[in-house]
Amino acid sequence: MKVRQAAVVLSAVLLAACGNERPRPASGVAPARDAAAAPVALPPASDPLAEASLIADLEWLTAAARKGRGGKSAEAIEVATWLVGELEQAGYTTTLQPIPSVEGQFNVIAVYGPRDDAARTILVSAHYDHLGDVDGAIHPGADDNASGVAVALAVARDLAARRDVPGRVVFAFFGAEELGLLGAQAYVADPVHALAETRAVFNLDMVGRKFFESAVGADATLGSVGLPDDSELFDAAEAAAKDAGLELVAVSPALVALVGEDWRSDDWVFRDRGVPAVHFSTGIHEDYHRPSDTLDRLSRPQMLRITRFLRALVAATATAAP
Repeated sequence: MKVRQAAVVLSAVLLAACGNERPRPASGVAPARDAAAAPVALPPASDPLAEASLIADLEWLTAAARKGRGGKSAEAIEVATWLVGELEQAGYTTTLQPIPSVEGQFNVIAVYGPRDDAARTILVSAHYDHLGDVDGAIHPGADDNASGVAVALAVARDLAARRDVPGRVVFAFFGAEELGLLGAQAYVADPVHALAETRAVFNLDMVGRKFFESAVGADATLGSVGLPDDSELFDAAEAAAKDAGLELVAVSPALVALVGEDWRSDDWVFRDRGVPAVHFSTGIHEDYHRPSDTLDRLSRPQMLRITRFLRALVAATATAAP
């Protein structure tokens, strides 16, 4: 079969299978900087979208000291604290949003752009927790989901540094995803901006490997769930993918639900509330939820392409008229 034909079939079964559970159905944040200010050109050494920056974040997130970032662990709290520090260093004011169903765990929220509710809002999400120490075996979770966190954080830093996007972008780093999408559920119960004002959610979960590495192994390919239902988002994503050198494989949520693989990642929480949501992933591989999901198995070129893709997609959709 051709790559796209095989990928569509596999996507319906596997693409959204990043969560560990399948559940069923904060106050405002200051803008990073004045989004209307003149764009800032960055020297290569300080480029948040550069490989060195991505790898440094991944190394920190997957270090042995993190012990797998288990959803109820002290290490997960440490990651949340680290994210606050990184975002505030970039210029954001952050909010630690409690996850009521998991005592002591938090979502980390930062907002780029204007406070006023008239602005078009895009939400970028990535869960930072993983499985932790399971029966004495630490699960580093390099792809699931340190990869998504690193990409989202890179784009957050770049927007704050360049200040060239006039729209509003909420960056949400969710905890307790592996426990049943609990961080995302806490957010929709108390969103930074009303869900009705959120144009789209872009959820990153496992974006660091070749596309369906074990079965297809396609390079420069990214899967998505949710684009076929929204022609405007689909066109914007296709253009951003082309510019980043990616082939985009798009699957309908209805097809994913048909094969029983819905409610596997945070985007389903938003979709259930009527918010257009897109799940981006490079799919399942043999290291999924195993101690072998390590940093050395990630594809650096793939992550760089996806970072450039997300940056372009966020800029295009946040800038568009409400």
